[in-house]
Amino acid sequence: MKRYNTIYYLLFVLLLTGSFASMAQNNYGMVMMGLVGAGFSILFLTQLFSLLSKEVEDKRMVFIELGSLVVLAAILTLRIFLIHFNFIEIVFVVAGLLLVFFYTRKLLLSWNALKGDAQKLGMLTSLFYGSIIFYLLSMVTVPFWPFLAEPFGALAFLLIILFAGLGIKKNNLTDDGEKISAIEYVAKFKDRSVVLIFLFLLFTAYMGLTKIEVLPKMYSDEYPQAYFELVNRAESGKEEPENGKFKHQEFKEAYNRFVERSAESE
Repeated sequence: MKRYNTIYYLLFVLLLTGSFASMAQNNYGMVMMGLVGAGFSILFLTQLFSLLSKEVEDKRMVFIELGSLVVLAAILTLRIFLIHFNFIEIVFVVAGLLLVFFYTRKLLLSWNALKGDAQKLGMLTSLFYGSIIFYLLSMVTVPFWPFLAEPFGALAFLLIILFAGLGIKKNNLTDDGEKISAIEYVAKFKDRSVVLIFLFLLFTAYMGLTKIEVLPKMYSDEYPQAYFELVNRAESGKEEPENGKFKHQEFKEAYNRFVERSAESE
């Protein structure tokens, strides 16, 4: 995990750069964010192949975590580039629920392992994993059960704030007899939980700051604003496809034909 830290750092920097560029109404911002999403997908895939080629404790769990992250990052990249295919929402939800299963298992294992003097550390670790689980539930409920997404997201944010507030001090927490803070402890995890927490916190910060109008929303002028509103309706489960197509797909096709005719007439 540590040998990939530099790449993770670079991807986070590019993600922030692309986000601010998009908010400043520069079209290259969305392209950069799409490339970052593809970069995360490739990085997760690289780690998957690397770990499966070695002797690891449970290859099935490695495949579930990294395989699901590859799929989620790839789908989010497609969404940034406005690419949609049938059943993509179902694939998205299945991959997200597999990650929920993976981190629920990690929570239970860590809780059972940290007993006695390390019980406080186990409780704080449960807050950490619990926040990831509820963030994932918030994400996967958007396509079919959008009314659950916001409560799950709020609960996830509350759990990570509790973890950060209670876990910053050592407070006599012990791991193998050594005093350690909960934040120091989770930073040593070999899974991708810390990466996910950073991504979720960035997204939460963006959503909160745009809602109170401190930050502008991300922008792309490739298609009219009405197109993006139709995309949001489809992705939030508020619209059912007709004849196998959503309205935003029909809108996109009609708009592209209009642009082509306009270009030919010039």
